[in-house]
Amino acid sequence: MNNDKARRVRVRSVVAYSAVTVALVVIAALALTASPVMALEATPTPTPTPTATTAPSATPLTPGATPPAPGAAPSAASVTPNPSPIPSASSGGVAMTGAPVDHHVLARIEDSGLPASYLAVDAPLTDASQYQTLRMRFKIHNAGTAPITVAPQLEYRQVGSMGYTVVPEKLLKGIPFRVDREWVPNPGPGGGTKEGPLGEDIAVAKFLTGNEGGGLAMIGHHSMGANPDRQVTLSPGSYTEQEFTVALTMDAKYLTGYEFRITNGRTMLAGTQVATISLGLPPALQLSPGQHKGLTVEGPPQTSRTGIVK
Repeated sequence: MNNDKARRVRVRSVVAYSAVTVALVVIAALALTASPVMALEATPTPTPTPTATTAPSATPLTPGATPPAPGAAPSAASVTPNPSPIPSASSGGVAMTGAPVDHHVLARIEDSGLPASYLAVDAPLTDASQYQTLRMRFKIHNAGTAPITVAPQLEYRQVGSMGYTVVPEKLLKGIPFRVDREWVPNPGPGGGTKEGPLGEDIAVAKFLTGNEGGGLAMIGHHSMGANPDRQVTLSPGSYTEQEFTVALTMDAKYLTGYEFRITNGRTMLAGTQVATISLGLPPALQLSPGQHKGLTVEGPPQTSRTGIVK
């Protein structure tokens, strides 16, 4: 009897010990499994502080390109280049040093059989009109110590505005000027006139702006169809004269002033001087004998195909 009781006690102890051992093993396994998860949940995700390197780039990208990573500089292949700005007094870029434009001379072309009527040096033209043809001549000199090459280009703007526009070579809608051909006497049979050349040299003996500053005078050029004109290379201390023939179109505004300048292919020249022309009053209406000024009347009423007035 005592032996049976002792065996039951030992069996219960073994079972209890095994149960406790299993329970401890399970608790330990759960603790090991849960610890990393709890640590990850307890640790807050770091938030980067915005800086100059992590701010999104405002540089435009080519369609389809991959944007750069935060803080990384965009590659040259992914950046869309900005268009060149229109030359203006404030955004024309760095002036080309050593190539000032000192003086200018304006001229009217009254008739193909008459020589151009030049004004005084640096004088403005105050009575221009639509459909008139003018000449604009500028003196360019090299004040530096090294040769320079210039591609003279004529640009204009309305007085009071900022941006300059290149004078086109063709008639364009809304543009008040164009570089134009001149009509010259026709020496051939039949006489009359003919369209002049696209350009011609200006002999030094026919310079009009003087030799202020001295130096070597180099043959100039007169453009009657090309803008920019052909390139000219000036040695140190030399100067030349560049001329353009310009026609005013119907888009030139009366009672309005315009300014003209020479650039080196949209690069400003140091000390660029501006030539000014102004349009006066619009021409008065002149009636031929028998003509009447007339009256403004309303148009006829609109009707439909059935004859009913709308």
